[in-house]
Order: sequence, then structure tokens, then C-alpha cells
Amino acid sequence: MSGPTTSPGIVVTSVRVAFGGVAHKPWRAYEAEELMIGRRATVATFELAAEAVMGAAIGRGHNDFKIELAKRILCRTLAHLTELT
Repeated sequence: MSGPTTSPGIVVTSVRVAFGGVAHKPWRAYEAEELMIGRRATVATFELAAEAVMGAAIGRGHNDFKIELAKRILCRTLAHLTELT
């Protein structure tokens, strides 16, 4: 992942995460949200959250790529959003 490895001084106090296009309906990632609250907004935190929510996901062959894609999208989106603050 490119970009900053940390957002100095930013602590996650509130976050909502939902994925579209990886299930039959939008999927709220409560595990990722809970894991990030109170932690520093760093790439390591985002990766930990992504693994928590997608770690047990099972692909069906034709959609295996979506698991890694969802992890990357979550990390990059959160990194981008913290750069804007």
C-alpha cells in the first residue's frame, strides 16, 4: 500500500464500514468498526481491521479475487479519508 504509514495524532473515534458488491446485499463490517475505535489511524490498524472482517471469507472460485480486493479497498479508502482530515 502506498501513501503515509500513519496519520499523526488521529485516533479513530467513530467509523462506519460497509461493503457493496461482495455479497447479495451491502455488508456492514461491524468487526472492523469495533476494532478500530480508540486506535491510531494507521495503515497497520486498517490492515488489522481488514483482516478481522475478511479473514474468514471463503471464495467460490469465480469470486476469490473479491476477498483481497475488499481488504485493499478498505485500507486505501480509510488511508485516503484520514489524509483529508
